[in-house]
Amino acid sequence: MQYLQNKALLTIKEDWQGNPFDGKEFLYEDEPFRPKMSDIFKMLTSRNPQAREKRTDKWRPAVFTDSNYLESKEDFIVWLGHASFLIQLNGKRILTDPVFYNLALLRRFVPLPLKLEQFADLDYLLLSHDHRDHCDQKSIKNVLKHASPTILTSLKMSSIIGHWIGDTPIQEAGWYQVYQTEDIEVTFLPSQHWCRRGLTDFNQVLWGSFMIQANGKTIYFGGDSAKGKHFGKIKQLFPNIDICILGIGAYKPQFMMQPVHTNPQEAFEAYQQLGAKKMIPMHYGTYDLSWEPISEPYYQIQDIFEQYQLGDQVLPIGVGEAVFI
Repeated sequence: MQYLQNKALLTIKEDWQGNPFDGKEFLYEDEPFRPKMSDIFKMLTSRNPQAREKRTDKWRPAVFTDSNYLESKEDFIVWLGHASFLIQLNGKRILTDPVFYNLALLRRFVPLPLKLEQFADLDYLLLSHDHRDHCDQKSIKNVLKHASPTILTSLKMSSIIGHWIGDTPIQEAGWYQVYQTEDIEVTFLPSQHWCRRGLTDFNQVLWGSFMIQANGKTIYFGGDSAKGKHFGKIKQLFPNIDICILGIGAYKPQFMMQPVHTNPQEAFEAYQQLGAKKMIPMHYGTYDLSWEPISEPYYQIQDIFEQYQLGDQVLPIGVGEAVFI
């Protein structure tokens, strides 16, 4: 057994040896996961009990095209759809998991609210894992035509994107490692998920989440994750999270999706475990990845927060809408 990390980076968890790696795959710390062909077959051959509701659900996220926030010196977060966010913190611009176009068999329901040339001032591009709805070759290459960021990502991601990015600088981190950055601090952290782009490369690349800090402000970007003990572990290291960005979509059928994604209730519980002041939901409304109707996560997450009289702590922003921090 090997324990991998980037020896050039600081590791903030004292008892952490690195991510376990058996020579071919990254292994799980807590809850093992492996996709089952039987579950995939069951999903493809079973009837969706919400099929009619799903067909008639024409809701789409609101889209904002006013990009005046790009002229601002203030800190902000802008949702670009799915798990893509433009974040400005302490004068640095950060882009997460850029996926801007239709994917194979997946139509994008909302337009990208910015033009590619508006990413010219990008400083850092964060990639949480290698799945195609988070790590898209066309989107990354087109961003790099207009911007010269440093890519911050996970161990062994170069095996996927190395030939896409030319001489763009890239830093790969294991969990609990801090990247070498200027004017902001970015730490790579756990998530409960998996990696694979083909049939034979399961977990050959590491997956995870990010903490972004500067100006006394702390933003957590959760990437893709199921519920798990890691949220509590993250809170122990970062007890003052201002905003957590968590996925709320792609959770049905439960037998297929629960091991890798959070539904709205589980995302609310993760928000509580993190102890964050506010939550921005993501990973819904942009692509059709699962059985639930497209609007269901949007309305459910707000209802859950309202039930706990915390309605002002969830920020279900529209695509292209800026939240100033």
